[in-house]
Amino acid sequence: MNPSRFLHRKLHHYSHACRRAHGTAALRGGWNLRSAATLCSSSRQPVLGIRREESSVWERRAPLNPNHVQSLVKEGVKVLIQPSTRRAYSMHEYEVAGAVIRDDITEADTIIGVKQPPLSGLIEDKTYVFFSHTIKAQPENMPLLDALLQKGIRLVDYEKLLDEQGFRLVAFGKYAGVSGMINILHGLGLRMLALGHHTPFMHVGTAHNYASSGAAKAAIANLGHEIEYGLMPEVLGPLIFTFTGTGNVSQGAQEVFEELPNEFVPPTDLQEVAKTGDTRKVYATVVSRKDYLVRKESGATSDAANFDVADFDAHMDQYKSTFFDEIAPYTTCLINGGYWGPGM
Repeated sequence: MNPSRFLHRKLHHYSHACRRAHGTAALRGGWNLRSAATLCSSSRQPVLGIRREESSVWERRAPLNPNHVQSLVKEGVKVLIQPSTRRAYSMHEYEVAGAVIRDDITEADTIIGVKQPPLSGLIEDKTYVFFSHTIKAQPENMPLLDALLQKGIRLVDYEKLLDEQGFRLVAFGKYAGVSGMINILHGLGLRMLALGHHTPFMHVGTAHNYASSGAAKAAIANLGHEIEYGLMPEVLGPLIFTFTGTGNVSQGAQEVFEELPNEFVPPTDLQEVAKTGDTRKVYATVVSRKDYLVRKESGATSDAANFDVADFDAHMDQYKSTFFDEIAPYTTCLINGGYWGPGM
């Protein structure tokens, strides 16, 4: 689901909840406002703040677009937004939608953003909504979690917004894979240059240098023509891209990859492709758990046809990976689009 659309739906409920002095707004997805008074004051107009993104100079995303802001304003929510000329939407668009543009958003009951805010900018006793990257105990973000607790801040983390079946409602979309793959191809060109080879991949820029994904794909398609013409150094051999995962990220990455002259092969063919493949195209394989996990006592190579997902989920400690021996030696570039969680 589009994060902005989902947030707008939540905040629509939020604005009505603020009008009910001590009511409870039961919101789909596990985000229950235990009491309207916990997020906003019943004695005044509800106020929402939109942070400027400061985690990266390349971050242009916004949690709500001007149309969402306009809808909230019509519902009686006062929307404050910190000025930024890096956002994908202009300040003028937000102003026309009814937002109040100013640096000071301390009036807001709830403050939303995309990525983690700087610790120095956290405001005590507020509700914040953003991707905190703390639920897996990521060491680099533990100071952020400590600061939230010390300042009495309620955190609503997008990663923990779930539906009735426990599936995430806000997650990586296809474009995470698209932009990631563009950057990977750019990085591959730099890596080959460092090894002494000038290749067509040097003509790919980083994702933020393109006005659209279409423009990036056009550049990659041109790179593909150079590969077809035989401009890849023979000494590098056939290039093999290994994709893990089958979700949005992996699919987006594969969509970009397919702009190149390509052939997808099963993991079992990698050794042969590495020996006899054609350098006028690139190869890819998509691997999942069944392709490289085997029971420890079997002592065998992977057997995708007989892999038991239920048994693996119940007895992970009884399995070993053959990825290092059967897939990694033939992989030029690994695109990791699989899910990772503690214990996996």
